[in-house]
Amino acid sequence: MHRTLSRGGMALHRDALTRLPGEGRWRHVLLADGNIGIGGDPVRLLSRVADLLEPGGTALAELSSNGGLWRGGARLESPDSVSPWFPWAQVDLRSIPTIAAAAGFTVRSVRRGLRAFAELQLPSDRISPRDRLVPWSDPADRKW
Repeated sequence: MHRTLSRGGMALHRDALTRLPGEGRWRHVLLADGNIGIGGDPVRLLSRVADLLEPGGTALAELSSNGGLWRGGARLESPDSVSPWFPWAQVDLRSIPTIAAAAGFTVRSVRRGLRAFAELQLPSDRISPRDRLVPWSDPADRKW
């Protein structure tokens, strides 16, 4: 966060599963430090990321180096404390194409080194959530 902000970039440190400013207009989303596992359901999280992005937008997701797809409970531990268990998932490079496709993305590129990343892209003709039409209804039809 600090590095991004100090270089003039925009960054938010918030719960990705709640309403966020500019939904449907973001160009890029970064899921670093294995955060594709938030909530234990990578397809759900990537679907949410897709709602944040504009058509053709990209997500850069850090993945586990190996191990396939894993879902389960995790917790943080330090010498002084242990957090409660929370749902988590890990996704590796072999698993990401299927998970990305289920959320409407294609895998544009992958990079493997000390850390593994996949760049995911939405189709440029995707309809943004902000542009979806809500069916019109006649107020007289409403039953209060």
